[in-house]
Amino acid sequence: VDGCARVGLSVGDGRMILADEVRTSESSDLALLVTDRAPVSLQLDLQRPLRVGEAAYHVGYPQGRAGEASSRLLERSSLVTRGRYTMEEQVLAWGETGRSKGLEGTLSGMSGGPGFDASGAVIGVTVAESPRRGRIYTASPESIRVFLDAHGVVAPGGEARPLAAASLPAEAERLRRERGVVQVICRGQGR
Repeated sequence: VDGCARVGLSVGDGRMILADEVRTSESSDLALLVTDRAPVSLQLDLQRPLRVGEAAYHVGYPQGRAGEASSRLLERSSLVTRGRYTMEEQVLAWGETGRSKGLEGTLSGMSGGPGFDASGAVIGVTVAESPRRGRIYTASPESIRVFLDAHGVVAPGGEARPLAAASLPAEAERLRRERGVVQVICRGQGR
């Protein structure tokens, strides 16, 4: 959403809902889009300790089209950003284990999409990838909690359905259809 004059959410059939407000973080690559529409609530689990080797399922819009990837937790890491902004953010590094049929190349565009655990609870937000290394990076649960707290947002409880590599394509499609996961659209440059 950085640098966008207007930010919206794609709701299908070429329709878009404009965000009334965009809230960003100074210490992490997270943004909160505020609309007057009632969101679909996803179950968040930002308290449970995550274990190396644990599975995660990432849903979003890589390359601008619907897609998903599966991964295994490798480690906690620091993601250093230089350029327009300089920050060092604590992230979780995941090793990619699979992806949507036919999806090749970069996962660019997956950023902002949720990372789910096997129970179907959101445990992270995708912030970057390293295609050469086969890595997907998510904001740490701690970063997400700090961000939500700073904006006075209480994470809603919502539905969680178990996920596995075999069920991921169907569950990802359901999440998109029910608008639990939507594509963010940037219109124009400059704020």
